Amino acid sequence: MRIIGIRRESNYSPNMAGNDAAIFTAVMDELKAMGHEVIFIDENEVVDMDFRAYDRVVTMARDIKSLAILRERNVEKQTLFINSVEGILTCSDKAAVANMMQELGIPQPAFIPPQNEPLPISEKGVGNIPFPLWLKKCDGCAEYSLDTSFCPTKRDLENAVRRMRSIGYQHWMVQAHQKGDLVKFYGVEGTEFFHWQYASRGHSKFGLEEINGKERGYTFDATRIKEYADQLAKRLNVPIYGGDVIIDESSGFWFIDFNDFPSFSSCRDEAAKAIARRVESYED
Repeated sequence: MRIIGIRRESNYSPNMAGNDAAIFTAVMDELKAMGHEVIFIDENEVVDMDFRAYDRVVTMARDIKSLAILRERNVEKQTLFINSVEGILTCSDKAAVANMMQELGIPQPAFIPPQNEPLPISEKGVGNIPFPLWLKKCDGCAEYSLDTSFCPTKRDLENAVRRMRSIGYQHWMVQAHQKGDLVKFYGVEGTEFFHWQYASRGHSKFGLEEINGKERGYTFDATRIKEYADQLAKRLNVPIYGGDVIIDESSGFWFIDFNDFPSFSSCRDEAAKAIARRVESYED
């Protein structure tokens, strides 16, 4: 097959540019070793590219404007994109992902999606969500530390909203804080590959993992988490994924984040092989 890979721009890899580049290279090398013809382009070249000559497009792109143009051109009717353009765009909107998880019955903390009216902030919280809580940007993937803010008080929330407005963001969601062990997971839908680790044992983008503190080792069913994650990945058409869950003291789990094509930095070699196999077997 003829396969084209799209590298992620470094501004969409905050504190993770080297790791994102490493998994991309590892996947491309695996595909070459499998006998496929592989070329690479940078994310800023996608708008001018004609993808019709290729059998697969393996993309880490996250530039919203460029992806929106590809969607308008309906490029996915011409060539198979992995992950899909539509899926990547959906993953850039945390409220859209939260709504989809709600539809699928995937456990997650309560949330309030973006709305036209000002947030009903009181001293106790926002609506039925008490402090502490989280304010999450919904205008694209995370680029700055302020894109997700932990807000223990009304004043913290008001300041976080003010900062988001100053950056130019228009949409954000409020989500309840869930206590427990923070676990990061990485998977490839359609394969057996699934890796998890405590957040304290990996590299942090912005240090927010420290909010939940040191893990206590609560037991949980990783197989069940993969089942939910694969279900969401299939619905989004994003087979290469990662995310975060909170494990509570009763062994329940709560999805708090889901992303397209993470860095797989703690499991790169195994992940690259699984991703390459999925690319080869992928069907629309």
